[in-house]
Amino acid sequence: MKEKEQKILDTSLKLFVERGFHGTSTAEIAKTAGIATGTLFHYFKTKEELINRLYIHTKESILEEVQGDYDEDKPLKENIKSLWLKFVSFGIKDPYKFNFIMTFHCSPYITSFTKGRIEEKFVELLEIYKKGFKEDEIKEMYDELLMDCFWGNILNTIMHFEKNPEKMNQKNIDLSFELFWDGISK
Repeated sequence: MKEKEQKILDTSLKLFVERGFHGTSTAEIAKTAGIATGTLFHYFKTKEELINRLYIHTKESILEEVQGDYDEDKPLKENIKSLWLKFVSFGIKDPYKFNFIMTFHCSPYITSFTKGRIEEKFVELLEIYKKGFKEDEIKEMYDELLMDCFWGNILNTIMHFEKNPEKMNQKNIDLSFELFWDGISK
């Protein structure tokens, strides 16, 4: 990715999270990024194109962070906890990216094409849970409900520790995971 394009994405991320889509103008993005407005439009023809590209870029960075840790020899609960912890850690470490995804996931500005394109990459994460269904370790439910429960717990865990940083310790992080696990396990 070109340096200016990355600067536009980084600046847009911060501004969209802090001010929303309508509260952020392309002129403000360009000014904050230290580039000309015409340069912004060289990389992104419209503000809608920019936000969709930012959505994909942000989701891909989350995916890179959490992939590749599944161990067939470990119990299902350990594998799910490892994945859950990676998402929670990412949200705490990079709150702008996490808040952007949570804010704009249901936004009408993110096209169904964009959502479909990036969600395909997250499908393999569901495979961990499908193994749990087969081995009768977790309650059988449809994929969307399971993912909403997963994301809901992660989001609430991150928000809780943002509001109560003095309570963020391993015991309380483990407790939050156990609350999620107790909700899905048989």
